[in-house]
Amino acid sequence: MPRTSDRLRAGAAIVGFGDAYADTEHRKDPIQLAAEATRMAIADAGIRKDQITGIYTGRAPWADMRPQWNNVFSSYMQLPVEFSSEITTHGGGVNAVLGHAALLVTSGFADYVLCLQSDAMPLFQDTTAFGAAMDADPQFERPYGPLIASLYAQAACRYMHEYGISEQQMARVAVAHQDWAVHHPYATKRAKGKITVQTVLDSPYVATPLHYWNCAAWGPGGTAGAFIVTTAERAEAMTERPIYILGFGHCSSHEYLTDRMALRSSPLPLGTLPNLTTLAAKKAAEHAYEMAQCGPRDIDIVEAGGNFTHTVMMLLEDFGFCEKGAAGRFVEEGHIDVGGDLPMDTNGGWLSYGQPGISCGIDPIVEAVRQLRGEALGLQVAGARTALTHATGGMLACHGVTILGTRKD
Repeated sequence: MPRTSDRLRAGAAIVGFGDAYADTEHRKDPIQLAAEATRMAIADAGIRKDQITGIYTGRAPWADMRPQWNNVFSSYMQLPVEFSSEITTHGGGVNAVLGHAALLVTSGFADYVLCLQSDAMPLFQDTTAFGAAMDADPQFERPYGPLIASLYAQAACRYMHEYGISEQQMARVAVAHQDWAVHHPYATKRAKGKITVQTVLDSPYVATPLHYWNCAAWGPGGTAGAFIVTTAERAEAMTERPIYILGFGHCSSHEYLTDRMALRSSPLPLGTLPNLTTLAAKKAAEHAYEMAQCGPRDIDIVEAGGNFTHTVMMLLEDFGFCEKGAAGRFVEEGHIDVGGDLPMDTNGGWLSYGQPGISCGIDPIVEAVRQLRGEALGLQVAGARTALTHATGGMLACHGVTILGTRKD
């Protein structure tokens, strides 16, 4: 009998796609953004609204934190469905929606499933105060008033100590992301133009060793992405360019940073414990590769949730593109640069495109689908056929990886 992953590989596909954007001049709340993207996705798929029988979202947008936001949106759209849920492993759950949709359609419980996420946090919230309050341990961390950056800086210090990573190498990551972002119309840091390693090193420290350019930006004002998922067989009859869901995996290792440091044993491949430098993204990627029957060498583009330069480097290692501790040399060699052999975060990623709240987890999927369809809003990667997408949530805690492709083989 074939393994479950064998039956799921390329058994489902994205057949409709839509995205939406907001800024201070054109303010839209998460409901408006989601509705706009959903209407586009339904029209792109060529189906009727009442043919959708399932909805999956990530957790409630930070700009509209009503519980059961999936149901709030369904009601707003006058779209009653049989299956609906928020996937709430922090921001990592946003990437998981496609996998849940694939399970639903391949099992025959639904013909069409809507996957979506939106947010507009910078337009409606005090972003700096909000994030740290959500992700800091209320007993051992929050009393000291940490910022998100100061928590992540602890992992950066440990990463530099364990593997000899330098600030110059981390700066190369920022430069590469900005080189992609200057070509994308919605990238938050686009207007700042191209930068150099020295630009990064000369920028002020936010939390040592993290400079301004080592940190993700809040923004753009708002984004949304919506996808119609159906069986591959049905998709092939509907369009000449389905985007197949080849494989997916999800994994969480802890909740707070202090929880992770308390780990002394784990069934996950997290290296020698305690450490902060091997992420649950490694296991999520292993599951996705196994299901997709491929490996790192088969990936054409990477669209990841890297909110700091050192987390981007750790992800490159945990995804298998280089050995643990070798990402410094990997980025120095130009692999993730514009024109490199591993285009990464081709919209500028969280570092330069930005984080508009919880929808930052859907933005890598939006960018991957646009690249695979040859419809990039920024620089188009020629011949891209396979994309690894990723989202993370919490303090290095929760990870989702989904591999998409234009072909089954």
